[in-house]
Amino acid sequence: MSRGITHTDFIHVGDIVELLPTNNRNRQLRAQDKKLIWEVIKVDRPQCLNKRLGYFIEHKDGHTRWVDREEVLLLQPVTMRNRT
Repeated sequence: MSRGITHTDFIHVGDIVELLPTNNRNRQLRAQDKKLIWEVIKVDRPQCLNKRLGYFIEHKDGHTRWVDREEVLLLQPVTMRNRT
């Protein structure tokens, strides 16, 4: 059975994503630190996610972390960022 296409199938390096409140750490980052908007800097299947597809994201203050596909929402594709 096919799982279909989701927004996370289209996330690439350079895209802007919103960190969703899917777990306690994400809720803390969003509420206390106001870290909602992040940039994707790597798409991979890292050991820390048991080789599942994930995104290495960076906040504008330099904070980085790996997240699962279900933890982010695509806000702005890289192709739309530098248009004039």
